[in-house]
Amino acid sequence: MKKLMSNRSTSRMVLTRISLANKPFGIPPFLVTALLLAVGLTWFGVSARDAAASPPISSNPRHGTLNSQTPPIQAGDDTACILCHSRTDGVITFSSGETMAVQVNIEQLAASAHGGHNDTNLPCTACHLPAHYQYPHTPPAAPDYRSYQITQSLATCERCHQPPHLTSHPASGDTRVACVDCHGGHNVQPKESWYAGEGLGTCAACHLSNEVSLTARTDLRHTIQNGLFAATSLTNQYCDACHSLDNLSLTLANGDILDLTVKAATLAESVHGVGNTWSPLLCTDCHDGYLFPHEQAITATSVREYSLEKYPLCGRCHEPKYDQAMDSVHAVALAAGNLDAAVCTDCHGAHDTPKPDEPRERLAQTCQQCHSTIYDEYAASVHGAALLSENNPDVPTCIDCHGVHNINDPTTALFRVRSPQLCAGCHADPALMGQYDISTDVFNTYVADFHGTTVTLFEHQDPTVETNKAVCYDCHGVHNILRPDDPEAGIKANLLETCQQCHPNATTNFPDSWTSHFRPSLEHNPLVFLVNSFYWVVIPATLAFFGFLVLTDIYRRLIVDRRLKQ
Repeated sequence: MKKLMSNRSTSRMVLTRISLANKPFGIPPFLVTALLLAVGLTWFGVSARDAAASPPISSNPRHGTLNSQTPPIQAGDDTACILCHSRTDGVITFSSGETMAVQVNIEQLAASAHGGHNDTNLPCTACHLPAHYQYPHTPPAAPDYRSYQITQSLATCERCHQPPHLTSHPASGDTRVACVDCHGGHNVQPKESWYAGEGLGTCAACHLSNEVSLTARTDLRHTIQNGLFAATSLTNQYCDACHSLDNLSLTLANGDILDLTVKAATLAESVHGVGNTWSPLLCTDCHDGYLFPHEQAITATSVREYSLEKYPLCGRCHEPKYDQAMDSVHAVALAAGNLDAAVCTDCHGAHDTPKPDEPRERLAQTCQQCHSTIYDEYAASVHGAALLSENNPDVPTCIDCHGVHNINDPTTALFRVRSPQLCAGCHADPALMGQYDISTDVFNTYVADFHGTTVTLFEHQDPTVETNKAVCYDCHGVHNILRPDDPEAGIKANLLETCQQCHPNATTNFPDSWTSHFRPSLEHNPLVFLVNSFYWVVIPATLAFFGFLVLTDIYRRLIVDRRLKQ
């Protein structure tokens, strides 16, 4: 290979010297022709073999970094290129009449990001492909200099770097921004120079000029003038300069597309934006350690993996809530290997974090993202219909029963034993129930009967012990709660079937022994009411009568004893 490269370089030098000469030094024309033919065939054969043996550079999603795993297209000797392009007054003339100098400052190239400064040290042929740059060069097909910049720089740079943003450009004609507009061609600055502020002039050349309209992006002027590259003065406008661009994304290793576009209004209108009660968050409050141009800091192989890496950032400000979430059923599932278990950003969002209860139905709709089947049941229930269709603020949502961040496992014995207290939170509230003409005796009558008394004893003795006694949701349902008089509810119309879930041998008169959640009265269970009333009279009267007998007997004995002693 070294020999072939040497032959190739030698051939170029010979060809260059011959082509530059004004006359053939007395060599007969047929010998010049034969020599040119031999050199051309030799060079073409070596180039073809080298090109076949060298795979092309694949596109790399890492912004601003080379694909170190892929070899350059052709790590050839630059001697032949340097011989011509280091010292020449030659120019290329486009059909538009514009000219482009072909001289290359070798010192600038060596000091550039693609030269000795970079470990890769790209050869000329890494950007100027051999197939198009054989000598004599084929004239560029671009009609003008600007078209050449667009075509050449975009097509070349995108082989190693993430595709650039195509935005408005002040030049007439093609309105795109080419890579060379900011980075240059052979004198590409390393990232350290940009951090030091040397790239400021590049931006200012367009964005601070009077010829460029900044109507749509007036924030850039402020950003540049106040230190675009100063780590101590990073603002959201700094990040917005790039991340507000449309269709900005990153393709991860598994093929997932990570959206990197964040509109300034999205963050400003969120709970972390300008309308909060403390102060707006900066991008760097969560994404710290970033300077432009920053290397690709995302190492996650999927969008989900990236979310799981980033959500602990919420704990910096919301430590109590974060700690509660770490003890919840979601965190337990995540620790057990369920990567789909909900984390902070799944419920609250990342950059577009809204107020979680405005409107209130958002609470249930948030849970719907994972629990769609349960949400459908809830939406058809008496509670869900009132919330989603009537915007009723009084009905319970998911968090009223399950909690917000400290969500516990609803399948445990502890949750079952304490579930009547959840229902009592609303149904034992006289003020709330009075608005809907619902009896507040529901909880008290339940606690007073056999089922409730047993469950209450279990709660006081050991709430973790499982009980088979009925709790509220055994009869009324869990998420699909309907009105008691609804034929589908199984309360009044199908009460026997409801009882038979626990009492399979119950007969038709079995439900008659239950007084429901109503206290006995002349309207509800009059016979029970009369019996109770009878005993309310008889028992006190009987006790009073026997008490009177006891007292009179004591009095008589005291009097008799006193008389006997006299």
